[in-house]
This record gives sequence, C-alpha cells and structure tokens, in this order.
Amino acid sequence: MSDFGIDPFAPSPARSVPIDVYTSAYRVSGQIATRFSRVGDIVNQVTSSHLVIEQATITEYADPAASLGAQQVLVSLDEVLFVVTDATDREARPEMRIPKRAVRAQLAVPPFRLTGSVHVTHGSRPVDSILNAADRFMPMTQVTVISGAHPDLGRTAEAVAIQRRLAHLILVPDEDRPDELLAEVLDRDTAERWLEGEPEAEEAGGA
Repeated sequence: MSDFGIDPFAPSPARSVPIDVYTSAYRVSGQIATRFSRVGDIVNQVTSSHLVIEQATITEYADPAASLGAQQVLVSLDEVLFVVTDATDREARPEMRIPKRAVRAQLAVPPFRLTGSVHVTHGSRPVDSILNAADRFMPMTQVTVISGAHPDLGRTAEAVAIQRRLAHLILVPDEDRPDELLAEVLDRDTAERWLEGEPEAEEAGGA
C-alpha cells in the first residue's frame, strides 16, 4: 500500500453481480464474478472463451415454460448477443471516465431490436465511434428491447452490452434528425421481417 493511502488504480476486489445473458436461442440468468462495475467492462475484459454464470436459470425461447436451473453454466462468448446487468456507469471511478456524449441508436440483433443511447467521444462522428471501436461488446444505456418472434422477451434495461459483430443492422439517426429510428424509416411489418432474416431469403430467390 502506498504511504499516501489506498492506490486509486489498484484493481477492485471481485464481487458477484446479477446478469442476464441472451443468445439467439437462450436466456441465462444468474450471477457472475467480476472486478468491474460497468456492463461493457464485465464482458470485454473476459479472457476465456466462455462466461461462467453461477446459480443459473436457463430459458429456451422456443419453450419458455421449461426453464432449467443449474449451479454453474458456461456460455460461449462467441454466441452472446447481449448481456444485461444491474451494474452501472455510476459505480465507475471518476478518474477512469472518458468524456462522451449520448447518441440515440437502434441495433437489430436477431431476434431482437434494441433502442437506446450509445456514448461516443466528443468531436467524433457517431458512426465512426461505433464501427471503429476495438472492444467486442458495445455498451448502450436506457435501452428498450423488443422481439417480433418472442414478444414475451421484451424489456427495458438501464445498461446492456451488445456484441458488435452480431448486429445485422446499426441505425444511427442523422444529427439533424435525432429522433429518427428504424420504426420511422421502415414500416413495422418490414422491420420485423428484417429482424427475422426474410430479406436475405428474398434476395437469394431473386438472384
């Protein structure tokens, strides 16, 4: 320990936090041990190939009534669409924060659509900050989650982390039209078909 007290850059002790992990077919809810507070850091700093979820409940979207409990579940990080946790940016140390601005955005991560705020560095274009980031998972705050295929999975969350490469569509509104989102660009039926992958089938048939 430093003569001047606690080292502000020393790693925080590991703690157990609640987490919901969503894949294309399953939701796994439970506890994860982590030293981090922010949801993006929790998943971006994982060094193994799997998330380790303790005291887990597994739900399959196709059969939501048949949930399964397990003491420990390993979830392949490559298959994770997004994660939700109660840990928030407010718990982060002030000296570790980088000034950013919130930008409304919408991501289609089939079978889900997530609408919320992404946080980009000042002086950069939102699209550049989203696409050129090095982290695998992108944080989003004040999020609304909906699913045309599974309406019962709809929810709101204060913070989520979305696996960037698995997003089929990323919609960032024009700076002059900050409230324009997917539902206002496309009609609802078309938007839902996009989430379910039907446009790809139509294109294949027309080729």
